[in-house]
Formats: sequence, C-alpha cells, structure tokens
Amino acid sequence: MNKDNYLVTGASGLVGFPLVNKLLNKECFVVGIDPIQREKQKNYEHITLINHDVKEIIEVLKKYSITKVIHTGAVSGPMLYNDKPNFIIENNVTFTIRLIEACRVYSKVKRFIFCSSISAYGDLGKNNTTEEYRFHPENLYGATKASCDLLLKMYYQNYNLDIISLRISTVYGYKRTTSCFINDIINSALNHSKLNLPFKKSLCWPYVYVEDVISCIEQCLLHTKDHSYSYNVSGPDFPSYGQILDEISLYVKSPQVTFSDQNSFGERKLFSIKKIIEEIGWRPKFSIKEGIQNYFSNIN
Repeated sequence: MNKDNYLVTGASGLVGFPLVNKLLNKECFVVGIDPIQREKQKNYEHITLINHDVKEIIEVLKKYSITKVIHTGAVSGPMLYNDKPNFIIENNVTFTIRLIEACRVYSKVKRFIFCSSISAYGDLGKNNTTEEYRFHPENLYGATKASCDLLLKMYYQNYNLDIISLRISTVYGYKRTTSCFINDIINSALNHSKLNLPFKKSLCWPYVYVEDVISCIEQCLLHTKDHSYSYNVSGPDFPSYGQILDEISLYVKSPQVTFSDQNSFGERKLFSIKKIIEEIGWRPKFSIKEGIQNYFSNIN
C-alpha cells in the first residue's frame, strides 16, 4: 500500500480523520483536504482552502503525484445547512464532479473511492435490497449523493476510470460531530440531560461503526481483481434503539431517555451486503455491542 500517494477529502471528519491516520501508520504519503486543520504529521500535507476549479485540483494531483483518491468529504447529513441548499450542492455535487474530472484529465489516479450514502436510496421498506434498488432520495442530501453516484458511474463506464462507490449506512463513532441518535443518547447521558426521541423503542436502524467503514475502504484500496462499480456497506447486525440504549447503559449510569409511541419518519430496513462480501472479501466486524464498547474506550 505504501507505494501509492493518497488524496483524502474530508481529512478531519468522522471517516477521513482515522483513515488518514491508518494510512500514515503504514508509512503512506497522504494529502488531506478539509477546512478544519489537522496537526502536523510526517508524510502528511494538509490543504484547508481549495477552489472548485478543475485546474487547481489537477495541480494538486500533479504536485503530490497522487495515485489514489478517497472522497469522504461532503456536507455530511440531511440535518445540516437545510437553509442553504446551494451550499450543499456546491460541496457535495460540484466539487465531486470537478474532482473526478481532474482525475480524468490527470490520468494517473489508479483508483477513486467515493463515499456515497444509504440516503441515496431514500426509505428502504424491504429487507435485503441490493445495489440494483432504484434511487428515491427523500431529502436534498440524499439527492446530492444519488446525483454524484449516477454521474460517477458514467465516468466509470465511459471513461475507463477505476471507481468504487460505497453506499454506506448510518455511520456512528467517537469523532462524529453532527447529529446521530447514538451520539445524541451518549452525549445526553454523559451530560446528565434528558433526551426525548421521536420514534419507538422497537425501531431498528442500519448502523455501521466507523472502524468497519475504514476497514472497508482499506480492503477496496488493496483489491486487485475485477470489481463492480457500487457496493452497499453496513454493520453485521440490525439493532433496535432499545438494544442500543441497553448497551450504552453499561457505560453510563441511568440515561434519561424517553421514546415516542410512534415513529416520526420512515423505516430503513437492512440492505444486502452480499456483493461486497463475495467480490471484495470485506465483512463488518463490529456488532452494536462491540461498536459501543470501542466508542467508550476511545472517549475515556
């Protein structure tokens, strides 16, 4: 792996931050793009400001001899910037297309990994849906992910670019700063505050722990055989929020959490990860029990 030079967008984020650290631990050279600065590290260059300009991105690729790109950066969920739709589109769609166009022109990127989202599918009312399930996003964030996913597929098919799109279910982890109900429960418990959740205790949700996402990206980077364009990525189980609360209660005393008697939004069933298991050889390792345990070991 250390023969390649990597560009990681969102290098200070939930997925990008530990991914960069993992690459650096393997003595890889990494360039990170993120408006939030990181500490100085050996074999690492950080870019905080970059215009949405293809020529500028090409110069970055050339300057650092980039051979692999992992695009984790974006407005990271439907809870953010709903009053600024153009900001979401500029960050999630415009930058993504200019980034892949720069890679096409530069022509030396051997693999481009795009972190797409389960939100591109919209509500998933059926179990074990595959990557062939038609996109039907329910919010602007999901629409931007679906748009990029479809546009990148055209680059994959028509311009002979090696692209893998990872359609990732809801990610939780100790460095997440945006809203996530697991994080909300943990933070309210640590702060000894009350939390009212707008859904039933029995509601199940397709979570994936951040360490599993990192291992998935790493496996995709290392994969040398033929592969498909897109893969679903989720955890090994499908926990209810009652189960999640029980696991969190092992580490914090008496969380003050109450649930609604009805769900205020649509369900998402667990989609199929059979294809990535069979083609890439990746399997998630962190059950909700193991994920919560690792979460607390990192914040304590």
